[in-house]
Amino acid sequence: MKHILLPTDFSENAQAAANFVCSSFNPQSVKLYLMHSVVPPRSTPGMMINISTLIQNDAEKDIELERQRLLDHFGNEWSIETGVKQGYLQDTIPSFCRGLSIDLIAMGTQGENSLSSKVFGSNTENIIRRGYAPVLAIPENYEVQKEVVVNIATEHEHVPQESVLLSMLEALQHTTQLRMKVLRVVDGESGKSPKSIEVGGLQVPVEVEIASNVEEGISHYLENHGGDILVLYHEHNSRLDYLFSRSTTKKLAGKIQVPMIILPS
Repeated sequence: MKHILLPTDFSENAQAAANFVCSSFNPQSVKLYLMHSVVPPRSTPGMMINISTLIQNDAEKDIELERQRLLDHFGNEWSIETGVKQGYLQDTIPSFCRGLSIDLIAMGTQGENSLSSKVFGSNTENIIRRGYAPVLAIPENYEVQKEVVVNIATEHEHVPQESVLLSMLEALQHTTQLRMKVLRVVDGESGKSPKSIEVGGLQVPVEVEIASNVEEGISHYLENHGGDILVLYHEHNSRLDYLFSRSTTKKLAGKIQVPMIILPS
């Protein structure tokens, strides 16, 4: 059973991410946790009403409405729990991940060269870089496909965290048929690449894109060859590491309008 954390700010963007998860994953293999974080305002001396309590109560009502929306739309076979915590998102997510044994954090991306400003803006970079759990970043207008090509971008001669990745992709196969490719971006001086790499007992073809930087290479490859899910690895001191700086993550999310799975090193 996979545990997926769905941070929400109750926006259309966050709802679209939740819809994607419920449309793509097998409800028999996944348990969802809807979470919302609220930042309490500074109290004013002499106030008779605790504003923090009012905000907390409103958030709990809103998150229950979102839970019910998902059950009404996708069926009662889904197991969905909710939680509201006070604090900034990047500070509350670690306790959710530890306490609930989270396997995946699903978040929405939105707009041209930007991430959702309310909750998912600069926090996305923090969450990815701290490596709490793998992150699934979902474009707002992406539609679930019946046949999905998964491009795995890696510099290695093998697929890192193979069992973790395959278990996620297996949970997706409830509604989709998957094909995998390995994508290697080289600068023309990196030597030869293998024609295939073994993944899950299968020989997966390796596609090579020549580019001066990884962001350019990935974008160019997807524009010309397509793909439905992009897998990235956040490995410190690798050619992929700079992708997860705040500015580059935003540019990449804006350019690449397919879901991205980011696995921590």
